[in-house]
Amino acid sequence: METDDPINLSASSLSSPSDHEPHSVTDPTPQLQAEKEGAISDSKRFQLKSIWPVAVLGMFVVLIPVGFRAYSSLSANPTESESDLDAMVEPQPRLPVRVVRAEQGLVQKWVFDNGIVWPVKRQILAFQAEGDILSIARVNGRPLRVGDFVTQGQVLATLDSRRQQSAMETADADLDVAVQERNQAQANVVQAETSLDQAQSDLELANRELTRYKELFDQGVISESDLDVYLYQVEQKKAGLEKAEQDVRSAEDGVRSAEAKIRAAQARRKEVNVDMEDTKLIAPIDGVVAYINIQEGEYWTAQRLSATTEEVLLESAPIILVNPQDIEVEIEIQADVAKTIRAGQVAHVVLEEDVSAAQSAGVGNQGLLDIAQAQGSRGTVFSVSPTQTPGSRGTQVNIRNFQLTQRLRLGGRAYVWIEVAANPNAVLVPLQALLPQDQNVYTFVVNEADGTVEKRLVQPGIDGLSRIEIVRGVEPGEFVVTEGVNRLVDGTPVEIVEQGVE
Repeated sequence: METDDPINLSASSLSSPSDHEPHSVTDPTPQLQAEKEGAISDSKRFQLKSIWPVAVLGMFVVLIPVGFRAYSSLSANPTESESDLDAMVEPQPRLPVRVVRAEQGLVQKWVFDNGIVWPVKRQILAFQAEGDILSIARVNGRPLRVGDFVTQGQVLATLDSRRQQSAMETADADLDVAVQERNQAQANVVQAETSLDQAQSDLELANRELTRYKELFDQGVISESDLDVYLYQVEQKKAGLEKAEQDVRSAEDGVRSAEAKIRAAQARRKEVNVDMEDTKLIAPIDGVVAYINIQEGEYWTAQRLSATTEEVLLESAPIILVNPQDIEVEIEIQADVAKTIRAGQVAHVVLEEDVSAAQSAGVGNQGLLDIAQAQGSRGTVFSVSPTQTPGSRGTQVNIRNFQLTQRLRLGGRAYVWIEVAANPNAVLVPLQALLPQDQNVYTFVVNEADGTVEKRLVQPGIDGLSRIEIVRGVEPGEFVVTEGVNRLVDGTPVEIVEQGVE
């Protein structure tokens, strides 16, 4: 049965060859066969073109109700949709930090060390003789003690000096004998000189007589034997003159010998007098007794005095006098630190015992410095040694010119703060606000407008005890983070939990 449906026709034309005979009159010709294949291809293209519009239309039909329901849902509950969006984007948490506002003020760099209080000039009084300590000076009816003021020439202590006194008496006696001998020698000189004058007169008279008798002899008045008598007299007078001259010289030698004995006796007396002085301790200056290490009745010997160390010397010397207004503090500082110290720099000194309680209570360096400034003594650097000590390789620094010294005790250990640099108009931040990193120094500054921090490169200046100068990078009044620095990066949101007060 024939049909006009091209699809069926196509199906029929594609039937197995066994259904048709190869030479049937109904077999199409080759041309007809090509036309049929073309018709089949057109039919397939028509089918594809006709399906796409239907598919697109179907999708629109399905999406329109879905979109309408979504629009209705959004319109009906817009608050919940916004909440969902907000829930999808969570805000970044803010880190709690403590901050301090940068201030402008005075910053000081201090060098700290400890040393010993010494007198600039001290007088160590020691007996040079040996013996029992006979007496110690009394002040207002009581024995001399540390802190008493004494005057120059005052006898402070004496030894038993009977041996020296006996030697002094002997020396005085020897001096008296020598003086008497000199006086006798001087008298002998006077007598010899008188005899010499007489001998000279006698010789002159004999010479005149001889001259006169020679004239008489020439005139033949006297004989030659008479003339010989006068010649002999002249020779006698010459011998007498020579003897008188010898007596004068001998008498003068006696005077010189006696004077030599006098000088020897005087020297001996001086020596004994020195020995007498060695039994006494006499104040050579007006000063204050700093140490007394003797008592009445003790036996003193030179072996008791030792100068192996300063401490031993202070503890072994009988009496030490000082000028309380002329003291110094000697410290030894590391050589690299000492390079910043110059003569004339201000120094504050306080005895260790005056700050020991505060130190035990945990007071920091700034607090200890405050105590030194309030209760200690203010002086200046007097000298900085150009050499290093052989043992510790340190540099010796001496502090003098103290305004107040009544709180400084000689031999006491003291704490010393030396101001080596200062700036009265520095921008200051706490030391803990700095973050060293990659050989640079940074700090975090709070942006008060949005609550974030900015990491800034800063240039530190003078390093104080609790705060440091910022030469560049921070302005006065800006907040810098002091706690929580290590958790921050540039732009981190922060929450200020406390504003510190410096």
